[in-house]
Amino acid sequence: MTDSRSSLTHYQEITIIPDPEIAPYFIWSKLFTQLHIALAEARNVHSIKSIGVSFPDYHFDEKGKSSKLGLKLRVLAISQQDLETLNLDKWLERLTDYVHVKRIAEVGDKAKGHVIVRRYRHKNVLKQAEAFAEYKGITLDAALIHCAKHKQDNKPYPYISLRSISNNQPYALSIIQEMVDDETQGSFNSYGINNAVDEVTVPHW
Repeated sequence: MTDSRSSLTHYQEITIIPDPEIAPYFIWSKLFTQLHIALAEARNVHSIKSIGVSFPDYHFDEKGKSSKLGLKLRVLAISQQDLETLNLDKWLERLTDYVHVKRIAEVGDKAKGHVIVRRYRHKNVLKQAEAFAEYKGITLDAALIHCAKHKQDNKPYPYISLRSISNNQPYALSIIQEMVDDETQGSFNSYGINNAVDEVTVPHW
């Protein structure tokens, strides 16, 4: 049996407050924008790179009909001090009508396993078509039609709509969260998740 204890020992849980007039995805966008800025500051100013996140109510359905992030987010760190330095209350103070932030607590023996949380990047249709055209020896137009029809490599993972801080362009942060057997330690990016090739885990319950 795998030991579910983790090097990420403390956490804070954020819950989106249900509102019949505001879609959860709108709140996710506001929440994650602030979290992204907070984590970037923690990395750049305080050299804290080991704060990760997970989605307790995450669900993925291959058909996309029931895929969801849920209404909860956990922010996990290797120490209480790192979460105090991150200071979620400060960064989320404008969202107090929409989210509830619990106080810092110990993970203790709550975890039942581990998950890897990473970003899924939808493949560029043009690049897919160029590769397919070369492989099949057909025109690019024909390959584009084929790729547009099939979209075989783009999966309907739940996502958060964000805007680039540098150029204000919209983009989707698609989330993959998968259960794994063993804990793997390391650093996270400024979204609190893994880059495409990394497999750093967070405790899950």
